[in-house]
Amino acid sequence: MNVDENQVIPQGRRSVSVQNQKLVLWELAEVTSPNLVAPVAVIAAKNIPCLRDANRRQNLNIYLPHTLANAKLVGSAVTALPAPHSQTGAPCYQVHIHGGAWRDPQLTAKSIEPTVAHAFAANDDSHPIIAIASINYTVSQFPTHPTLPYDAASANHADPAREAVHPQHLADVFHGLDLLRSFGLREQSYILSGHSCGACLALQAVLASPQHYGLQNLRDAPCPAALIGLNGLYDLVALVDGLGSSHQHLHDEYQTLLSNAFGTDKQKWEEASPALLNPASIAARVNETTAPRLFVLDQSQQDQLVPTNQRTRLEQNLHQVQGVRVVEGHRCTGPHAAPWEQGIMIWESLQDVLALLDETGAEDISAKAPDNAPS
Repeated sequence: MNVDENQVIPQGRRSVSVQNQKLVLWELAEVTSPNLVAPVAVIAAKNIPCLRDANRRQNLNIYLPHTLANAKLVGSAVTALPAPHSQTGAPCYQVHIHGGAWRDPQLTAKSIEPTVAHAFAANDDSHPIIAIASINYTVSQFPTHPTLPYDAASANHADPAREAVHPQHLADVFHGLDLLRSFGLREQSYILSGHSCGACLALQAVLASPQHYGLQNLRDAPCPAALIGLNGLYDLVALVDGLGSSHQHLHDEYQTLLSNAFGTDKQKWEEASPALLNPASIAARVNETTAPRLFVLDQSQQDQLVPTNQRTRLEQNLHQVQGVRVVEGHRCTGPHAAPWEQGIMIWESLQDVLALLDETGAEDISAKAPDNAPS
């Protein structure tokens, strides 16, 4: 629910001006998963604009468990994330970035809802994760979409929400993370996850500064405690030149979608690829606590769209980074979209990360730890 206001909302130590911007209210909602018998009641705030004059995709959703305390928020404006239950320092928020090959107009922040259903099915105060945010972003044109084709030139640029070219997708993610910072998202307070191209965007957002991508006026994202990549796209050049025999038939499709999303200059593809970023530069960010020390990378063996060598290429790069731990996840199974469609795989991955962090603490994840999946 949105409401127009012209006011300044206090947020503890910071006041956020919302003049001429829509406020979004907390509301009762239901989320579902194909693995759960019944819908799960939650408290939600949807389509929160991430910047002034936002297009219809420059927004995010936030979901809370349906507890007595959270129910009291219904009808009030979203001004903050709920405060952590304890002072242990363990992350208590999840921030997710959806996939869709940078171009799918039908895949949005709502795709996290099956995961939310599993996370908050208990409807009590026992949740280790007390809020889940999902970030939308402007997508690229998709002239061959089966039901909603869009070619910017022939449409006379009628829909700016479907005309992104790198780094605009990423800029929208940075804006979303910055808005969440204004709501109370702090360093090490959250786990960042991404599926497919969302995994690429998540890694881009923490492995290099905004300035690396030409985003001169944006600031670094708050550093997550860990990052989860699910069926991710990490080496853009290899998506065309190194697909392997199992996925070679997708060569032309990847060539087209990457050209629309990043332009035709493959040098720009390299500069944007997490698997090709300089390990020494990543290590510097880890030491500066602007990049996390724990990465869980999961790839379904049955993924019909992404070859497993994408994960391998990123692992090989991160293994060169002093001070990080790279863990191979084993939750993802089935087709490419199964993790977000079913929700349970993302939720179980999140629980695995919490267990890994609990072993040594979010600040003490060591690169010396073995590279095996959590049991």
